[in-house]
Amino acid sequence: MAEEKRRRGNLLGVIAYVLVPGERRVRAAAHFRKAGFEALKGVGELVRPEKSQTSTGPTSRERIEIE
Repeated sequence: MAEEKRRRGNLLGVIAYVLVPGERRVRAAAHFRKAGFEALKGVGELVRPEKSQTSTGPTSRERIEIE
């Protein structure tokens, strides 16, 4: 219940901040646009398959001596 109120409060805060007229609105819109692009880039990195490292030689192992 408390988490739902907090989430709703955050959303209302964002909406109120964006709706403020003038220079603050322009700055807020730019901020949220940049944040959206950064979020999309992050999701893109997570979705992109990892590049497999192909080695031409045999795989070498490091031996660790345990006493």
